[in-house]
Amino acid sequence: MLSANQLVLVEARPFTLKQTARALRQHFARHNRRVIFLALATLVAALALWLILYLVCCWLILLALAVVDAAHPQVPRGFGIVFTVAALSAMLYAWVDRRLTPNEIPRDDKRLGEILADFALMIPRMTLAVGGTLAASQRLTTAELRQAAALVHRLVAESRVLISSVPLEIPNSTARMKILFALQITKVIDVRRRDREWWVVLEPRGRQELHLPPSTA
Repeated sequence: MLSANQLVLVEARPFTLKQTARALRQHFARHNRRVIFLALATLVAALALWLILYLVCCWLILLALAVVDAAHPQVPRGFGIVFTVAALSAMLYAWVDRRLTPNEIPRDDKRLGEILADFALMIPRMTLAVGGTLAASQRLTTAELRQAAALVHRLVAESRVLISSVPLEIPNSTARMKILFALQITKVIDVRRRDREWWVVLEPRGRQELHLPPSTA
């Protein structure tokens, strides 16, 4: 428990744009470290699955050769090249499929061919997911961090802000979208619909990680 004097010191702690911008920079750095760790873990898992698939294919080839009474069954020399070309082709197909259907909603009534395709493309899609995971990393310039901090201060003061009024804090549309996306994906803010309007609000997790004071509104 904090003493009365300690509580006074916490409440009196300065709450400046510079401090909030620094806290946001550290918050994004923590987020980026988690992104890199997840991407590396996904990459290791994908490589392990590719290796397992390669070994299984080699085992099946040896088994097939043993069935036909081969004197000395061994994996053909060119199989590694064939496997690599097949893997790259599968990844290219998975990439094209994702580009053509970026927001495909999972369906319960899939046909047999679609189920088999999902199974066959599991490892290629996992491999491609590494790049998608890394794309979630966020980096804001010093000026953008100050604008983000100003928006956060406004949310602390007003509790919620109409999304249509955000340009008052961030006039540039490109910077505005970048900042809003960065704050939302890192759970600092959320955008919610209320009273037929879209509002920007602070997330409890973001308030805690940035050590923000309670809203004054």
